[in-house]
Amino acid sequence: MYHPPNDQVAIPTDAASIARGKHLVEAVAVCTICHGANLGGKLAFQDSFLGRGYTSNLTSGRGGVGRTYSNADWIRSIRYGVRPDGHGILFMPSDYFNKITDADIGAIIAYLKSLPPIDNTRTRVEIRLPARLLIDLGTFGDVVRAAKIDFQAPRPKPPDNEGKYLVDVGGCTFCHGADLAGGQGPEPGAPAGTDLTRGGPLSRWSLPDFTSTMRNGVDPAGHAIDPKYMPWLGYRNMSDSELQAIWQYLRSLPAGNHTGANVTAPSRSRLS
Repeated sequence: MYHPPNDQVAIPTDAASIARGKHLVEAVAVCTICHGANLGGKLAFQDSFLGRGYTSNLTSGRGGVGRTYSNADWIRSIRYGVRPDGHGILFMPSDYFNKITDADIGAIIAYLKSLPPIDNTRTRVEIRLPARLLIDLGTFGDVVRAAKIDFQAPRPKPPDNEGKYLVDVGGCTFCHGADLAGGQGPEPGAPAGTDLTRGGPLSRWSLPDFTSTMRNGVDPAGHAIDPKYMPWLGYRNMSDSELQAIWQYLRSLPAGNHTGANVTAPSRSRLS
């Protein structure tokens, strides 16, 4: 059981804030990648060993958490990865969403509360016993991300570097490494995470190269990026100014110690 703080966050109702929340959900936090285009939940994985997992229905329709969630429930689930009953949410990347500011959390919740209701009651994660034992042993890493969050840490302040903020919330470090110099996601068979620093292959790119890659899922060498590992189908919805801010931040990073991997590397896989 987890006991996150009871953060008080203002939930706006104006159209501009709801639009901001929609943008964050679709383009930055990319919730639609796992919860579906209508955020009504979907089959996220099915494996003979692991089991089967459906993501949560976030709307107020039948089976949706939006039907019962209070503002406090939304905040605990998004920022801390904790359900109203105190249990951690499997695969929910709240260690990244924990960096979202109060204003943006409020905008996200405002948008989620505005969603049209979708009826979908098939929203369980059904892990088979052998896989559950391996998960408990840590074989697949921290699948309950709430365990990685410091509940006593100060709440995030408005960012002074937009690019870093977008990278942090977008969870790029999950597969590209804590220093973004390359890493490896936990999913078996996933390609290695690319070195995104000035010492990696992106050092040979231009801003238009980066923007085109993020928009179209094809790198300058013509390699297609698998959206299963790199959710560019969501990130492509970022604005030009946001992609430029990310590019400038990546260009500011010192060269890492890893050998740059192919750009078809993953960003993260998210299920909840």
